[in-house]
Amino acid sequence: MKLFKKLTQLKTNTLPDVGLINRNTPFAIREAYKTLYTNLLYLNIEDKCKKIAVTSALPSEGKSTLSANLAYSIAQNSDNKKVLLVDLDMRAPKAAKIFGIQSRPHGLSEYLAGIDETPNVMYLPESKVSLLTSGACNINPTKLIVSDKMAELVSTLSKEYDYIIFDTPPVNVVTDSLHICKYVNGYIISTLAGHSDVNSIEQCVESINRVGGEIYGFVMSALKMKIMSSRYSRYTKYSKYSHYDKG
Repeated sequence: MKLFKKLTQLKTNTLPDVGLINRNTPFAIREAYKTLYTNLLYLNIEDKCKKIAVTSALPSEGKSTLSANLAYSIAQNSDNKKVLLVDLDMRAPKAAKIFGIQSRPHGLSEYLAGIDETPNVMYLPESKVSLLTSGACNINPTKLIVSDKMAELVSTLSKEYDYIIFDTPPVNVVTDSLHICKYVNGYIISTLAGHSDVNSIEQCVESINRVGGEIYGFVMSALKMKIMSSRYSRYTKYSKYSHYDKG
């Protein structure tokens, strides 16, 4: 079944400066993302459409920024490759904000819930990335992710794109990331210097291994000193995970 009538095009004057790399980003950072993309090229993935899940052990470890910039780097550095970023984090979505979309357009949750007949895939011409936002926050995202409609969607998207990057929720908090194991080729785990701890990362790895997922590697982002000074107070509050309470 053909799911796409047309792609919605969002036009802005410049790329938003909200964690997304651009021409003003320091050279070393841009090169780091290029290196990550190059490493993906050498992975033994036979599928025409390479599907990568980006996740983390806990919230606030940079997974959404990593997902967005990885999709952007692939689109900018590969000729004629179609790249789609899917915000699968329906509890605490960030992709729309990173790409400068201020409103909350219909997206994944509306399609999976049967509200929209077709998924609202938006093409962002400045970044050359297509984006399927999470849509409205849903009280039971897990039920939507394990549905037959999700399987059908991934199958159809795989025929349309060369790369699909899934921004998924933290593994140690909810199981959503693990449920898409059968749809993706492998996982990249985002970690944050001065924040991520070994025990949490080990738990994340064990959970992915338990469902048969392949881990392609880890990406660590640096943390500024002024942020580090307050990290422990935020880390110990359970309210930080309120978006991830199971419905």
